[in-house]
Amino acid sequence: MNDPLPFPPDGQDESGEESMTGTLSGITFRNEENGYTVARFESDTHDSPVTVVGPMAGAEIGDSLCLRGTWADHPQYGKQLAVSTCEVRMPTGRKGLVKFLGGGRIKGVGPKTAEKIVDALGNDVLQRLERTPALLATVPGINRVKAAAIIAQLQEMRDSSGALVFLQEHGLGAAHALRVYKQFGSETVETVRNNPYRLAEEVFSIGFRTADGVARSLGYELDSPFRVAAGLAHLLGRAAMEGHVGLPREMIVEKAAPFLELDQLPVEEELRACLTDGRLVEDGLVYRPDLHEAEVDVARHVRRLLHGGPIATNVDPEAASRWAENHSGVELSEDQRAAIHIALGHKLSVVTGGPGVGKTTLVRCLVDLFRSQGRDVSLAAPTGRAARRLAEATGADASTLHRLLGITPVSFQFRTTPQEPLEIDVLIVDEMSMVDISLMATALEVLPDESTLIMVGDIDQLPSVGPGDVLRAFIESGTVPVARLGTVFRQQQNSGIVRVAHQINEGENPEFDESANGQAFFIERSDARSAIESLTAMMTDRIPKRFGLDPLRDIQVLTPMHRGPIGTIALNEALREVLNPPTSHKTQISRFGKLFRDGDKVMQTRNNYDLDVFNGDIGRILRLNEGSHTALVDFGGREVEYGLDQIDQLEAAYAITCHKSQGSEFPAVLLPLFSGQYMMLRRNLVYTAFTRAKQVLVVLGEQRALQTAISRVDSGTRFGRLSERLNNTIGLTSS
Repeated sequence: MNDPLPFPPDGQDESGEESMTGTLSGITFRNEENGYTVARFESDTHDSPVTVVGPMAGAEIGDSLCLRGTWADHPQYGKQLAVSTCEVRMPTGRKGLVKFLGGGRIKGVGPKTAEKIVDALGNDVLQRLERTPALLATVPGINRVKAAAIIAQLQEMRDSSGALVFLQEHGLGAAHALRVYKQFGSETVETVRNNPYRLAEEVFSIGFRTADGVARSLGYELDSPFRVAAGLAHLLGRAAMEGHVGLPREMIVEKAAPFLELDQLPVEEELRACLTDGRLVEDGLVYRPDLHEAEVDVARHVRRLLHGGPIATNVDPEAASRWAENHSGVELSEDQRAAIHIALGHKLSVVTGGPGVGKTTLVRCLVDLFRSQGRDVSLAAPTGRAARRLAEATGADASTLHRLLGITPVSFQFRTTPQEPLEIDVLIVDEMSMVDISLMATALEVLPDESTLIMVGDIDQLPSVGPGDVLRAFIESGTVPVARLGTVFRQQQNSGIVRVAHQINEGENPEFDESANGQAFFIERSDARSAIESLTAMMTDRIPKRFGLDPLRDIQVLTPMHRGPIGTIALNEALREVLNPPTSHKTQISRFGKLFRDGDKVMQTRNNYDLDVFNGDIGRILRLNEGSHTALVDFGGREVEYGLDQIDQLEAAYAITCHKSQGSEFPAVLLPLFSGQYMMLRRNLVYTAFTRAKQVLVVLGEQRALQTAISRVDSGTRFGRLSERLNNTIGLTSS
């Protein structure tokens, strides 16, 4: 039998929730971002103070509250009420009014001033001030300026309390409600009533379905123009997440009608209206305005740079190649010599090639060459992991493109502008296949006319997670010269990993090596269960013993999909229990539907410029502390403290998707492949996974799944017109 609750649930309703009224007497913890609060509550019906936890946005010490929630028994902190809704009520008695006014929530009003106000204006002071604000200036010691400031704060409290209650009544949770109020302020209720779909357009983390629920609660019909316009914007946003910059007009209408549960006619009518007033743009495709502008800007800035001044150096390419060989002590291939000629002789150029062909050596030579001529050279990559790899491989400083462009944490705007361009003679960008259309537009915009841009990447890898296929567009447009590196160096020819990667890329069956000195292996498995058993055995025993690698630090499982029996979700659950099992000494918490445990291997899922961690960074949780509401995470020797409210930015990383592995290298890679992953089995996906491994590659699964991937060249064309725009805008051919 469960222990009896310490308080009788007199206020319970049919849902099992209890309603309590009383006064907030103390706040132990408050997350200002989402309103999550741990506090002490003096209930009107209970003899002793109650611990309450949950969303209590806007509630302060001294407030009269009406709470609804359920009782829970926390293993460390005991009985507490888990709050589901919180309504701030205006106090009526003298004691409550003094606490409310003088409890610290109103700047310039302490307990003594609060007593003066209540004594002068009575217990209906709040109602009187709402009707006649000028009365406050009649209180001794309060002049007109101070009175105006107090009245403004009281009005803000009334607005916020009313708005939060309104939003929660129409289906928003407290965290979302607080974000909405921070976005719209005192105009929240009016804004949401007039067009609830602005929630999806303007408030971070609120999507179309959530906004649609609010709209339906407010009585909006399925064919509301606001709803149709928001649905069109949502579908274009979803297409952008799939890599498309825009969509054909007929396609978006065909997708939108069933999505919105409407006939095509009202969709077509609203699409015309959106195109007429500029909410969407039609230019060969239907675009969101920001992505259309980015695509146009890339072509425009490429033309500006090509015609913006002389090349960075006039050194003879043959002499430069000889100097580079003597300086670096390496023998360049003919491919590399040709690439040096192209890079030195043009304002913009592309260098592409697979593993083992000397891209990094070439970049190192180019950096030395340009700097020997007194040119300022900057190296950049799209992610922190790729930038660190670039710096380690070249021995030169490298940064993320975002850092180079001076992105600001609060506004996520770039500090550099065309009016204040970067002072760079030469910019070399590595891992160009990962650069999307928006980032490319911003990078080009802030390069001065005289700059030289060299883009380096592997065209056969997966394209960027964001919209666009920028590297491919530059290569296919023929508007900038392309250097292709194809000669595999002798020291790489013995690498089983390099061999099978090139074989995959050529559409050939890879020759895996089962010898004692082998690097690339295939293990036949017929089902997910046996594959997971093999994965765990190799991670905990076979690979560490044979190669001396650490299971958590050095071995990475990659998989094509998130869902399914061999997706990241299932694999992370299984591998965590083996590699980081629960013990009495480890703290374990659940937040935002995710489980976290001391010692977990985790990945950052979005850029956080305040914490200086980036999408794809992998670390380990050193310590979870529920008392201080923090998580300490080690990212390669750098410890970063998260608030537990930020921990939804992390996810388990014992297994990650092949897409998330872009820009990284791991000593050992394990790749399960099964026919059930059919939708994702593509040659470039498997090729990308193979090329992430440095010392050992193990593929587990079905031969037929591998054959399927090899035979399916990625036909998932991304809609966009950058290649065409480059041709039309520039009208040049590569030389």
